[in-house]
Amino acid sequence: MPKRQPTAGKKARAAARQGEKFTTARRRHDTTQMSPAELNALGVADAERRAASFAQDDWSWEARTARLELHEVQLWEEWRAGRGLREWSAVIETRAAALDADDAWHRLSLYMRHPLHRGGDQPLLHSTWEIGDPTPHELEEREHRRELAPIDPAELAEDERRRLEADYPRSVFAHIGTRGVHYGPWEQAHVADYCQTLDRAARTIEQGHGPTEDDGERRPLPDGIELTYWRAHCRVEFVAGYDEASARERAEELAATVIDHAGRAIGRVVDGSLRPDDGFRSATTGQWKHPAASTLGDLTRQDLREDYDQVEARTAAGDPVGSLPVLRDLYRLGAGHLRDSFARHAGELAAHEAKLHAQPDGSRTYTTPGTMRVITANARQEAAGKTPDELRKMAEDTGHLARRVYGKVVESDEDVRRIEATEQRAKVWARLADDIEAVTALVGEGAAGWPLLGVTCQQADGADGPVLEIRAQTTDDDMELVGLWPLGPDGKPSGPYRVVIKALPERQTWAVPYPLGFTPPDPAKGAAIERARWLGVESR
Repeated sequence: MPKRQPTAGKKARAAARQGEKFTTARRRHDTTQMSPAELNALGVADAERRAASFAQDDWSWEARTARLELHEVQLWEEWRAGRGLREWSAVIETRAAALDADDAWHRLSLYMRHPLHRGGDQPLLHSTWEIGDPTPHELEEREHRRELAPIDPAELAEDERRRLEADYPRSVFAHIGTRGVHYGPWEQAHVADYCQTLDRAARTIEQGHGPTEDDGERRPLPDGIELTYWRAHCRVEFVAGYDEASARERAEELAATVIDHAGRAIGRVVDGSLRPDDGFRSATTGQWKHPAASTLGDLTRQDLREDYDQVEARTAAGDPVGSLPVLRDLYRLGAGHLRDSFARHAGELAAHEAKLHAQPDGSRTYTTPGTMRVITANARQEAAGKTPDELRKMAEDTGHLARRVYGKVVESDEDVRRIEATEQRAKVWARLADDIEAVTALVGEGAAGWPLLGVTCQQADGADGPVLEIRAQTTDDDMELVGLWPLGPDGKPSGPYRVVIKALPERQTWAVPYPLGFTPPDPAKGAAIERARWLGVESR
């Protein structure tokens, strides 16, 4: 009697009929029946096997990656020391009232109301998480961020709506005129209020009390102010035991670290979001990738280990996961972190603003306007003799250099200035390509050099009909009128080019003509010569 084929084998044969390699599919389906400990051992063994396969290879990217992954796995196993631990993730939903989507983003995602790990607000262990599974069209139509979603007031119970409204601080309205100012009084007031909320909750626990259902006396909202209701999702990473019960306790502790003004938890673990990370089957190599060999990074892994070490130490000291003493300390720690990080970021912004210089086009850069003029002039010189297609290729290559090469490492102000200078050269060349094509199409090949000299032309209404105004850039970045060219019915120059000697009141100018058909190769230089001849002065 033939041996009955196991379920994994049947599934593997079905996958093979769809084009997948049978052995790869068999190993993938085999893991569905494995315990967490067996999957961990499989990940360790496969990491060792893959690193050993590159024993004679010292240079390839694959060999280096395999060794780094094995190193991370070994660090994890050394720290785990045989304990039944695995990585988990969960999604936590928080809710708040806000004026609009931008206000909700600040209150729920940007600075405040982050789940707190044992080390406080640890950005590597939590991240915003998209709500639902929207289509690309829905994402395009949205007027808010992906991790936010509005709540229909009709879906809220009266007591929850009342709590959300009471949680909105009234003190911030004194600074409503500064909304939109980064780290301004409006944002400072919101951050200060949440820090006070965390500190107050810690004091309440210390005094032997828990959260209260009393929202206290809240002043009514200012006239014309109507609050909307929002929810946000945040994904958290943490370490817990093999069993789901220990992981749920930890996820609920993290959710309880997000509170309202009365100290009540406003975080909730989303149903079905609690998931272990036991690794995955690599589609390219077929090996089982241990979680420590994935793309989270060594810093994240270190934070995970330190976080669990603190959990274990407090539990051994008699303060289990989710206990009031633990929450008290987390609230205090979170308040301190929020104050420090907000102050640090505000200081960094102020220092950054102090280094910026206003450019003539309204942009602000670390590079001074004088240096930027030199960069622009040198770029124009490099563009001499190049066709528009060659200039566009130069702009594309230089832009790539600024973004993808220099932009990879930005450690000093000089690095920023180097990127700005490189981007400016790319902008100059791209603009020159367009300007050369435009001016030659309008005036002819004789004007192809005008853009390289900083000469522009623009249609205007002259005293005797439409004219083409030719302006040249001066040493102080002003644009001086140096020539006029009457335009015919077809919108192109007709008649002789006229050199502007002097501008007169009421849109009159003193201009002298060049011979018919002559296009000055350098309008600014030509104007300087004629003005010296007629007036005895030179253009600036």
